[in-house]
Amino acid sequence: MLIAQWNILNRASDGWEAKGAVLADALVRRGVDAACLQEVPADGLDALAAAFAERGLTLAAGRLRQGRTDLCAVCWRTGALEPVGGPSGVPGVDCAIQAFDGLAVCSYHGAWGAFRQRERLDEARLLDARLSRCAAKGAVLLCGDFNAMPDEPAIRLLSGLSEAPTFWTEAQDTAAMLGRGGPYPTVLPGTSAEAAVTARSQGLNPGLVPGRRIDYMFSYGWNYGRPGGWTGGVSAEDAGPSDHALLTAETLDRDA
Repeated sequence: MLIAQWNILNRASDGWEAKGAVLADALVRRGVDAACLQEVPADGLDALAAAFAERGLTLAAGRLRQGRTDLCAVCWRTGALEPVGGPSGVPGVDCAIQAFDGLAVCSYHGAWGAFRQRERLDEARLLDARLSRCAAKGAVLLCGDFNAMPDEPAIRLLSGLSEAPTFWTEAQDTAAMLGRGGPYPTVLPGTSAEAAVTARSQGLNPGLVPGRRIDYMFSYGWNYGRPGGWTGGVSAEDAGPSDHALLTAETLDRDA
């Protein structure tokens, strides 16, 4: 299976019917089976879902968190995966969890800001507690814009470096371990222009923003070589109108 992670960048000026077509086309061209999306606009959700549906993709959005105008969503190739119920969430966390037969996928958007590391750590703990219970029913994937650097407590927790028991494996780390990717594949010069615009709007140094790795794709368990686990095939590219790269990673088929 090919799984994608993409923060699609919510902007008030975007025309979501047209932008939805660009986003969906990018996923379809790459043969993505399922994707975790963040910054999906609440007021553009219908237009986005319609554009996806025209291209054979189903979009399911989570709940709108208080104070936000966008939310997380999961999309998949219609007919390729069979959803089990609708999307669910975790109270106090910007996320969307979609269950399928033998698979659970969570799209997550971490609290933004350099001084919110404790909040992101709390979110990671909540996600770990909620999603680890899904592992009894099959593979579990947690993908998102964590807004966290690799050495931050939230990432260290999920990687099993700071607290036990946590049992998550990151796709990009797996690729680097197997010699199939650089240390931080999501750092792309091609996303610099959009990232610089975002940085300036927040009073940040544009030169620093493109060099940060904040998107991650975790799978529950040390599962290289096991169904649902990462194969080491990772790709990151500037694929559309966002300040984030389109990140894709391969998993072994669930029936392998």
